[in-house]
Amino acid sequence: MDRKHCSLNGTIYELEYGTQLFESSNYTNPTEEKAINIYNQCIHQEHGKNQESKDRIILGTVDDLLDGWSPMNPHRNVSVFPLDETLIRLQQNDVDTVGDLHVDENTLSSDENILYFRVPFRLLERAAQWGTSALDNTQLSELENPVGSWRTIVQRLLRAANTSVPWSTVENRMKKVIQLDTVLAEGYTGDYDTGKRITFGDLSRAPYRSRFLTNFLSLFNALLRASSVKFQATATTKFGAITTSYLLNLDKTMTQLESNGDAGRATLADWLWWNAVDHYLNRRTNNCVWLVKGAMPLTVSGMFFKTYIPDQALQKAKALTSDISNGVRDAVLLKAAWMDQATQEAAVDKLNHTLRMVGYPEEFVRNSTLLDELYAKIQVKPSFSDTLSTIDQSKSWINLQKLSLINARDNPFDPTDLTSANAAMEADRNYIVIRAALLQPPFFYADGMDIISYARLGFVIGHEFTHGFDIGGKDYGKDGKPFTWWTNTTQTNYSARKYSLVDFYNNISTPNNSVNGRLTLNENIADNGGYRAAYLAFHNFMRRTGYRIKLPGLEDLNEDKLFWLIAAQTSCTRSPFSGDSSHAPLRFRVMGPFMNNADFGKAYNCSLGSPMNPRVKAW
Repeated sequence: MDRKHCSLNGTIYELEYGTQLFESSNYTNPTEEKAINIYNQCIHQEHGKNQESKDRIILGTVDDLLDGWSPMNPHRNVSVFPLDETLIRLQQNDVDTVGDLHVDENTLSSDENILYFRVPFRLLERAAQWGTSALDNTQLSELENPVGSWRTIVQRLLRAANTSVPWSTVENRMKKVIQLDTVLAEGYTGDYDTGKRITFGDLSRAPYRSRFLTNFLSLFNALLRASSVKFQATATTKFGAITTSYLLNLDKTMTQLESNGDAGRATLADWLWWNAVDHYLNRRTNNCVWLVKGAMPLTVSGMFFKTYIPDQALQKAKALTSDISNGVRDAVLLKAAWMDQATQEAAVDKLNHTLRMVGYPEEFVRNSTLLDELYAKIQVKPSFSDTLSTIDQSKSWINLQKLSLINARDNPFDPTDLTSANAAMEADRNYIVIRAALLQPPFFYADGMDIISYARLGFVIGHEFTHGFDIGGKDYGKDGKPFTWWTNTTQTNYSARKYSLVDFYNNISTPNNSVNGRLTLNENIADNGGYRAAYLAFHNFMRRTGYRIKLPGLEDLNEDKLFWLIAAQTSCTRSPFSGDSSHAPLRFRVMGPFMNNADFGKAYNCSLGSPMNPRVKAW
């Protein structure tokens, strides 16, 4: 896992609010009205169209982007095909071609953004779904992607195009496209390194030889100018070359295409057409809620926040977060025997400087002009397909314009969806985000069921806080900048102690449901810390307020027993196989931390040495 981001996606389900936000006419600013209008247009114009009508719209959109170029065009002239201009136009419309040009925080310096040249995800998907074996007619039935085999798709589009070009000609052209897809995808060997940096100038000299890469600086700056982005790259500007093997293979492939003259140029143009078609075929217009969320995430998040999260809930959640922070200090950091005193002091200092982003960025609630400016490029056109084009252009612009921005650590909300029930620790800026959807049942109650809030949301927050001090968090200081604050003694102690926890989780596996203690180590540490911080914070809350509770039918359970019972329900699932590569199955995300917690054993009178209260605690 990328240690820059850690979240509870493996544990928390997403709360769906359906279409209620968009089927209401209750909007408070022009951006919200725009979101509702796009949703309504999606419902009324997109749904009910037959496939041929949709195909004709896609062909028309792609024709506009490629100046009429298509494997089905009987009048195409490759000598006048504007390759560079087409690449720019496609990227402006959020269509990935030879690379996914993604702008994000510089993992080596979080106060700036840089370009990352990534392998296009759809390229890898297409190669996996079709590949060179798709050229064999006998295997077509087994080579279906969500919208059909490539032959099925292209034959369907050919009928919609009503062209004089025969299928045999189109098929031969498309075979070259599928082969190019496969050759490019084979260049990715899994060498994924977010810290790899090269300069634009590096692409202009050996080992790179293709016109495309040696001219990439000029092409990229032309894209920025065409997109009205106030940034200019130079030969010394660094970018993230995440996959060097893919870049080298891309250079080799482009060199071969360029050396083939018009034939190679025609294949590349056909391949660009195929990328655009694939983009529009796979766009999620069948779910209008998700479409609007993807187009205007902060607007939808604000609508959700104002509709479902009252101010009382926000204030209580902020107080809870403060209590959990104190719980992390006293129950996790100051109790960590493997940390020496110097490391503990540095950890507490870092905790005191951790920013807490709870709910939704309030400046967007107070000042809707910020969202008006962010989504200004999105326009509701008479035609839904034209509206979608403005959405694509907006996504591309929002991505590229981040190059001109300096990241302010006290305003770290990215323009992403905050309606998912999730929390995250951003180690490289030292802040924790608790998204708005978590501030409601079943994780959080603002009306008196405080025990549930501490046991469930408190655990989630404690889990994320703990990540700031683990093997990933140790390399980032209190301001989020790279800085190793563990001493050598602490590093040695941790290295020895971690094997106890690895073995512990390996050994609590069952024949039908196993845990890989090594792969899940960091998440298991965070789970143990999360429950300890939440339990201590709840006890401090009871002492401070006199809070007591008895639940009907469970009168024999005191507050301690109720806390652990409710906390365990955070990980309820119907499936016993609910883990992933970094998270243990949910059963063991309860059993493991509870077995390691003496307070649980005391609450339920588990005798020392019993299965749920072992004599030696692993962590």
